[in-house]
Amino acid sequence: MYTTELIDSKTLVAEAKDILAGNWTGMFTKPAPNLYPHQWNWDAGFIAIGYSHYHMDRAESELRSLFSGQWKNGMVPQIIFNPEFDYNYFPSSDFWETWRSFNAPENKKTSGITMPPVHGFVLQHIYNNAQDKQRALNFVKEMFPKILKMHHYFYDHRDPFNEGLVYIRHPWESGTDNSPTWDTPMERITFDKIKIPPYKRKDLDNGHAEHRPTDYDYNRYIHLIDIYRKCDYNEEAILERCPFVIQDPLFNCILVKSNQALIELAALIGEGIDQLMEWNELSIKSMNEKLWNSETGIYDAYDLHNDERIEMQASSGLIPVYAHIPSQEQAQQIVDRLLSESFSGSVDQNKYLCPSYNPTSPKFNPKKYWRGPVWINMNWMLHHGLKHYGFADLAEQLKQESLELISHYGFYEYFDPIKDVVGKEKQGYGSHRFSWSAALCIDFLQEELKE
Repeated sequence: MYTTELIDSKTLVAEAKDILAGNWTGMFTKPAPNLYPHQWNWDAGFIAIGYSHYHMDRAESELRSLFSGQWKNGMVPQIIFNPEFDYNYFPSSDFWETWRSFNAPENKKTSGITMPPVHGFVLQHIYNNAQDKQRALNFVKEMFPKILKMHHYFYDHRDPFNEGLVYIRHPWESGTDNSPTWDTPMERITFDKIKIPPYKRKDLDNGHAEHRPTDYDYNRYIHLIDIYRKCDYNEEAILERCPFVIQDPLFNCILVKSNQALIELAALIGEGIDQLMEWNELSIKSMNEKLWNSETGIYDAYDLHNDERIEMQASSGLIPVYAHIPSQEQAQQIVDRLLSESFSGSVDQNKYLCPSYNPTSPKFNPKKYWRGPVWINMNWMLHHGLKHYGFADLAEQLKQESLELISHYGFYEYFDPIKDVVGKEKQGYGSHRFSWSAALCIDFLQEELKE
């Protein structure tokens, strides 16, 4: 059994609850005190899981607030803007110009993209963790049709070949914004005949430039947004014009996991499951036939615009264990890949699990956002997935190393995976008092606190 030095669980949970209380706005919880003043899509889901253990009002409020910005076509936006702080963040709501779309909500300002659809399995966690099951059942009845509508959006508008694989159309939709996975398709965007709309970044006011995406990245991010605006957010027009159209294994894995959660929740409230079952079976089949790489033991991404596979060296390609997509044999290959130098590091340079990108790659950067650091939400999903396949010790290692990082360095957004360099005083980077690190720490420690 993997163990670390003694971690004070009660103290960590108390600190985590204090962070969530401090980031609470009255309607939703900010991801962090300064850099992220609005409500973010998948952040809200992970945060709700933490709340579901002790504050059901706020767990429910997270999803209600987020889905209050759901578009008429079912899309749930990446950001629901907080009007009080709209211009403290870029891109602001005005920059997105979502008023161009008749699908955009009339009473909420939002971004024009989405994020990984965690909300089905989040709703299941809320129900499972609830003490008042009747109240939780009523909440399931309330949220189920909204989440199902979101899944319809993905399969109706983001799966052009009816493969059961939905595409993302912006790196921000992946949740892993500046991952090296996206470098090649983004580098193909050139500006010899393109005029980028003027803009001024505000993320660097609250974050170190060495940890954030570059201006090179941002120019391309903004160009993609400009395409959506010029297409009036029409999905068919965007698909034709957008140079970034990717089937991402992380995004599709999370959709599958939420499909499965909705199938189980449907039995509680008497809803039909035929469509969900059809989607889910096709998605799993295509994940394994199109995205699985048996030679490297990981799920790859697929670039639809350029009709080519993107070989995955990011932890995103390991996460499908969370949705039980791989066979037991495939899961063993994923474990072998996780324990190789690709993620665990070499003998002379040990790593905390799990780096977000292959530390042997020249593109690896241990401090830069999604180009190498450890993220607690990714470890949380890997932990649960590995446990399902019987890799209990490795699952426990992911959990304990996550808690060790938080315990030693604080509730940061992400963490340097390189272990204990002499003289290193700081391991955590990005925003401090980060909400999903706090929320998932609470979830990690619930069983220990019950003992």
